[in-house]
Amino acid sequence: MQLDLRDLADEGLRFDGPLALPDLPLQGDERVRVRSASISGTAVPGSFGVDLRARLVARLELGCVRCLEPYEWTIDVPFELVLAAADEDRLEPEEETPDDVPDPALVYPVPEGITDLVDVAREQVYLALPLKPVCSEECKGLCPTCGANRNRIECGCRNEAHDPRLAPLLDIGKRLRGS
Repeated sequence: MQLDLRDLADEGLRFDGPLALPDLPLQGDERVRVRSASISGTAVPGSFGVDLRARLVARLELGCVRCLEPYEWTIDVPFELVLAAADEDRLEPEEETPDDVPDPALVYPVPEGITDLVDVAREQVYLALPLKPVCSEECKGLCPTCGANRNRIECGCRNEAHDPRLAPLLDIGKRLRGS
Protein backbone atom coordinates (compact mmCIF):
# COMPACT_ATOMS: atom_id res chain seq x y z
CA MET A 1 0.00 0.00 0.00
CA GLN A 2 1.59 3.26 -1.13
CA LEU A 3 0.93 6.82 -0.04
CA ASP A 4 1.60 9.64 -2.49
CA LEU A 5 2.18 12.70 -0.33
CA ARG A 6 2.02 15.05 -3.30
CA ASP A 7 -1.57 14.11 -4.18
CA LEU A 8 -2.98 13.94 -0.66
CA ALA A 9 -6.21 15.92 -0.27
CA ASP A 10 -6.57 18.47 2.53
CA GLU A 11 -8.98 16.22 4.44
CA GLY A 12 -6.39 13.45 4.36
CA LEU A 13 -6.76 9.74 3.84
CA ARG A 14 -8.05 6.82 5.92
CA PHE A 15 -6.70 3.32 5.40
CA ASP A 16 -7.46 -0.03 6.94
CA GLY A 17 -6.57 -3.46 5.67
CA PRO A 18 -4.18 -6.37 5.44
CA LEU A 19 -0.55 -5.70 4.70
CA ALA A 20 1.73 -8.04 2.74
CA LEU A 21 4.71 -7.81 5.06
CA PRO A 22 7.59 -10.12 4.04
CA ASP A 23 9.70 -12.09 6.52
CA LEU A 24 12.26 -9.85 8.19
CA PRO A 25 15.99 -10.64 8.25
CA LEU A 26 17.88 -10.55 11.54
CA GLN A 27 21.53 -11.45 12.15
CA GLY A 28 23.08 -14.07 9.90
CA ASP A 29 20.50 -16.50 8.54
CA GLU A 30 17.92 -15.71 11.23
CA ARG A 31 14.56 -14.40 10.10
CA VAL A 32 11.36 -13.25 11.74
CA ARG A 33 8.49 -15.02 10.02
CA VAL A 34 5.45 -12.79 9.51
CA ARG A 35 2.26 -14.86 9.70
CA SER A 36 -0.13 -11.95 9.10
CA ALA A 37 -0.19 -8.18 9.36
CA SER A 38 -2.73 -5.40 9.09
CA ILE A 39 -2.52 -1.64 9.35
CA SER A 40 -5.11 1.05 9.93
CA GLY A 41 -4.89 4.77 10.41
CA THR A 42 -4.99 8.24 8.90
CA ALA A 43 -2.63 10.42 6.90
CA VAL A 44 -3.41 14.14 7.16
CA PRO A 45 -1.41 17.10 5.80
CA GLY A 46 0.33 18.92 8.66
CA SER A 47 2.77 21.76 9.27
CA PHE A 48 5.91 19.76 8.50
CA GLY A 49 4.61 17.16 6.07
CA VAL A 50 1.99 14.47 6.49
CA ASP A 51 0.94 13.44 9.99
CA LEU A 52 0.57 9.66 10.02
CA ARG A 53 -1.33 8.07 12.91
CA ALA A 54 -1.63 4.34 12.59
CA ARG A 55 -1.92 1.00 14.35
CA LEU A 56 -0.03 -2.09 13.24
CA VAL A 57 -1.16 -5.57 14.28
CA ALA A 58 1.06 -8.48 13.27
CA ARG A 59 1.45 -12.14 14.16
CA LEU A 60 5.11 -13.17 14.11
CA GLU A 61 7.05 -16.37 14.63
CA LEU A 62 10.12 -15.88 16.80
CA GLY A 63 12.72 -18.28 18.17
CA CYS A 64 13.07 -18.54 21.95
CA VAL A 65 16.59 -17.67 23.13
CA ARG A 66 16.36 -20.20 25.99
CA CYS A 67 14.98 -23.36 24.36
CA LEU A 68 15.43 -22.41 20.67
CA GLU A 69 11.84 -23.48 19.88
CA PRO A 70 9.72 -21.30 17.59
CA TYR A 71 6.69 -19.59 19.12
CA GLU A 72 4.03 -17.16 17.97
CA TRP A 73 4.10 -13.58 19.20
CA THR A 74 1.58 -10.82 18.43
CA ILE A 75 2.34 -7.12 18.34
CA ASP A 76 -0.28 -4.38 18.46
CA VAL A 77 1.58 -1.11 18.04
CA PRO A 78 0.03 2.35 17.75
CA PHE A 79 2.46 4.87 16.28
CA GLU A 80 2.70 8.42 14.98
CA LEU A 81 5.13 9.74 12.38
CA VAL A 82 5.65 12.86 10.30
CA LEU A 83 6.17 11.82 6.68
CA ALA A 84 8.42 14.56 5.32
CA ALA A 85 8.92 14.91 1.57
CA ALA A 86 12.00 16.93 0.61
CA ASP A 87 10.22 19.04 -2.01
CA GLU A 88 7.30 20.23 0.15
CA ASP A 89 7.09 23.91 1.08
CA ARG A 90 5.24 23.11 4.29
CA LEU A 91 8.35 21.49 5.75
CA GLU A 92 9.54 24.99 6.65
CA PRO A 93 6.67 27.00 8.18
CA GLU A 94 6.88 30.78 8.13
CA GLU A 95 6.67 31.11 11.91
CA GLU A 96 8.40 28.37 13.85
CA THR A 97 8.12 27.91 17.59
CA PRO A 98 9.81 25.15 19.59
CA ASP A 99 6.39 23.59 20.30
CA ASP A 100 5.65 23.27 16.57
CA VAL A 101 8.86 21.44 15.65
CA PRO A 102 8.37 17.65 15.62
CA ASP A 103 10.71 15.33 17.48
CA PRO A 104 13.40 14.28 14.96
CA ALA A 105 12.85 10.64 15.96
CA LEU A 106 9.28 10.90 14.63
CA VAL A 107 10.24 12.32 11.22
CA TYR A 108 10.20 9.68 8.48
CA PRO A 109 11.92 11.05 5.34
CA VAL A 110 10.16 10.43 2.05
CA PRO A 111 12.54 11.92 -0.56
CA GLU A 112 10.43 11.10 -3.63
CA GLY A 113 7.11 12.07 -2.03
CA ILE A 114 5.82 8.47 -2.19
CA THR A 115 6.13 6.00 0.66
CA ASP A 116 5.19 2.38 0.96
CA LEU A 117 3.40 1.47 4.19
CA VAL A 118 5.24 -1.86 4.11
CA ASP A 119 8.51 0.01 4.76
CA VAL A 120 6.93 1.99 7.59
CA ALA A 121 5.44 -1.20 9.10
CA ARG A 122 8.76 -3.06 8.80
CA GLU A 123 10.46 -0.36 10.85
CA GLN A 124 7.73 -0.54 13.50
CA VAL A 125 8.10 -4.32 13.76
CA TYR A 126 11.86 -4.01 14.26
CA LEU A 127 11.29 -1.40 16.97
CA ALA A 128 8.74 -3.64 18.73
CA LEU A 129 10.82 -6.84 18.71
CA PRO A 130 11.99 -7.98 22.14
CA LEU A 131 15.75 -7.96 22.67
CA LYS A 132 15.67 -11.51 24.03
CA PRO A 133 12.55 -13.31 22.84
CA VAL A 134 11.39 -15.93 25.33
CA CYS A 135 8.49 -18.31 24.67
CA SER A 136 7.35 -17.99 28.31
CA GLU A 137 8.74 -16.68 31.56
CA GLU A 138 8.72 -20.27 32.87
CA CYS A 139 10.92 -21.55 30.01
CA LYS A 140 13.68 -23.77 31.46
CA GLY A 141 15.86 -23.64 28.35
CA LEU A 142 18.36 -26.23 27.18
CA CYS A 143 20.55 -28.37 29.41
CA PRO A 144 24.13 -27.04 29.07
CA THR A 145 25.51 -30.57 29.46
CA CYS A 146 23.43 -32.75 27.10
CA GLY A 147 21.43 -30.14 25.16
CA ALA A 148 17.99 -31.54 26.02
CA ASN A 149 15.02 -29.19 26.10
CA ARG A 150 14.28 -29.04 29.84
CA ASN A 151 10.69 -27.96 29.13
CA ARG A 152 10.03 -31.43 27.65
CA ILE A 153 12.19 -33.81 29.70
CA GLU A 154 14.19 -33.96 32.90
CA CYS A 155 17.58 -35.14 31.63
CA GLY A 156 19.12 -35.90 35.01
CA CYS A 157 22.37 -34.09 34.28
CA ARG A 158 24.03 -32.48 37.25
CA ASN A 159 24.64 -28.85 36.43
CA GLU A 160 26.73 -27.03 38.95
CA ALA A 161 27.01 -23.39 38.16
CA HIS A 162 30.54 -22.20 38.88
CA ASP A 163 32.02 -18.92 37.86
CA PRO A 164 35.26 -19.83 36.01
CA ARG A 165 36.92 -16.75 37.48
CA LEU A 166 36.54 -18.30 40.94
CA ALA A 167 38.00 -21.69 39.94
CA PRO A 168 41.33 -21.04 41.76
CA LEU A 169 39.41 -20.36 45.01
CA LEU A 170 37.45 -23.62 44.58
CA ASP A 171 40.74 -25.50 44.28
CA ILE A 172 41.99 -23.88 47.49
CA GLY A 173 38.73 -24.83 49.24
CA LYS A 174 39.07 -28.47 48.14
CA ARG A 175 42.66 -28.60 49.40
CA LEU A 176 41.69 -27.11 52.75
CA ARG A 177 38.86 -29.59 53.21
CA GLY A 178 41.12 -32.48 52.22
CA SER A 179 43.80 -31.69 54.79
